Amino acid sequence: MQTVRVGLRSGRLSLVKTPNQAAKWVLPLIFFGALFYWPLGRILSMGFASIGFNSFLTPRVLSLAWFTIWQAAVSSILALLFGIPGAYVLYHRSFMGQRFLRALITVPFMLPSIVVAIGFTAFRALPLFSQIFNGHSSIPIIICANLFMNYSLAVRIIGALWSVLDISTEDAAALDGAGRLRIFISITLPQLAKSVTSAGALIFLYCAANFGLVLVLGDVTTRTLETEIYMIANENLDLTKISGLVLIQSVITIAAFTVVQRFSKGQLSFNGLTSLTPKPRIDRRDLSVIAITLIFITGLIGLPLLTVMIRSFQVGDRFGLSNFYNLASHGARDLLPISVGRGAVNTFRNAGLTTFISLVIALTISFLISRTSESNSQRRFFRVMDILFQMPLGISTLVIGIGYLLCFSGGILPLRSSWLVVPLAQSLLTIPLIIRLVYPAFVSIDNELLESAQTDSANVSQIWWLIELPIIRDVLLIATGYAIIVSIGEFGAASFLAYGDQATLPTILYQLISRPGVQNYGMAMATSSILIVFAFLVIYLVNSFDRGGLEIHLRAKRDYTTLR
Repeated sequence: MQTVRVGLRSGRLSLVKTPNQAAKWVLPLIFFGALFYWPLGRILSMGFASIGFNSFLTPRVLSLAWFTIWQAAVSSILALLFGIPGAYVLYHRSFMGQRFLRALITVPFMLPSIVVAIGFTAFRALPLFSQIFNGHSSIPIIICANLFMNYSLAVRIIGALWSVLDISTEDAAALDGAGRLRIFISITLPQLAKSVTSAGALIFLYCAANFGLVLVLGDVTTRTLETEIYMIANENLDLTKISGLVLIQSVITIAAFTVVQRFSKGQLSFNGLTSLTPKPRIDRRDLSVIAITLIFITGLIGLPLLTVMIRSFQVGDRFGLSNFYNLASHGARDLLPISVGRGAVNTFRNAGLTTFISLVIALTISFLISRTSESNSQRRFFRVMDILFQMPLGISTLVIGIGYLLCFSGGILPLRSSWLVVPLAQSLLTIPLIIRLVYPAFVSIDNELLESAQTDSANVSQIWWLIELPIIRDVLLIATGYAIIVSIGEFGAASFLAYGDQATLPTILYQLISRPGVQNYGMAMATSSILIVFAFLVIYLVNSFDRGGLEIHLRAKRDYTTLR
């Protein structure tokens, strides 16, 4: 039986592993090596075999990289500017309906990017906004769509820290006559600086790699690295050009993750924590912040969602359910290879397997990274491992799809001919998200509980089932819900790997929105509205489990004490 020696170093539990513990790295390393780094390396090696470094740094490529970077940077800054007031209202204050608003703002982040793009095509067509967006560059609508999707990321990451800040210093400053703005700038903001920087880096990464939005909302003058890869792959599959674009994208990804790790110290959380001190109620002094938050949520989140819901019932000048009835068909002139209903079956089947695979791999990685020793070399090693496992977030899923075409069309792993290839590719996208959700739960486990169990002669298995699993159980339920939604919405890899009778909802939606016709457009709106309602219900249910680290810890400690 594996032995674990427990010691306390600098106030933190240190688990000294046996070789069996190190052997647990084999599964995640093989999984990522075979399914991510091998296809990625294959593309890069084939492309660079015949070119030099300067051959792909053309003015066109530099222009693509510059647009990718600056539109993501502008979107990130705006998301932070609006996200900080939102974090204050939704996590630092309390009011009726708070949980509903938290779920509502999270829906856009979890929606398929193709659904968001469809929603903003309808939003842009509204009379109030048609004069603003139509006839001009597509850049403003792309930035608005980026804000729509990533606003909740800023709110949740900043709010997660803000919800547990000690407010005694703020109270003391208020007693000395300092106003709220001065208190925020002088006291609160310095404490939030790391979470703000980490949130900005992650939002930048998501905006830089948002393929579906730019594909649908952009034009020939607004292409990012992602959309250019898609165009090249569909036109002539020029691996030389794709390799150069992937290399630039990889540099951007590593830079963004380095910033995240530098400021979050690997403990970045998407969930609000629960403080033992009740949050103060909203009062009149918060009116300006409340106004900013409500205007943003209503105008840029609620209105696009509502527009899709209304358009899903609109048939010409009338309203009815015919768009939903048509989901059993193959679209106008049999456009689709399968019905939307059959595509939904494929999508949810893939989501179930993706979630299972992701939970197994992500739990293993999170556990191993959280059980590091205190040595500098070990910490550096695990920081590198963390970046390696987070890399799929910043690499185009299109590239993964192309790599699978090259690596898995035959030979010892002919996955290309199996439906399993889609959930395997999608799991690479969901694993990093689950790690970011589960890892903070592992590192927050109290040393007292583990030491008490060790003193009571509990073995590793008993410690897991009686202490660690109960503590992270709610976080696992949250991660499961998010993994299901993310896998349902994955579009990049599926656009290359899911075809014919294995088509998924995002690929079907793209076919519907790409072809003119009232029936196809109505079906796209109906399908999008169903996904919006489904995402909201899952997120609202997930939020009911989001009781926070302190509350979960206290409950686990109480349960274990009772069990003893």
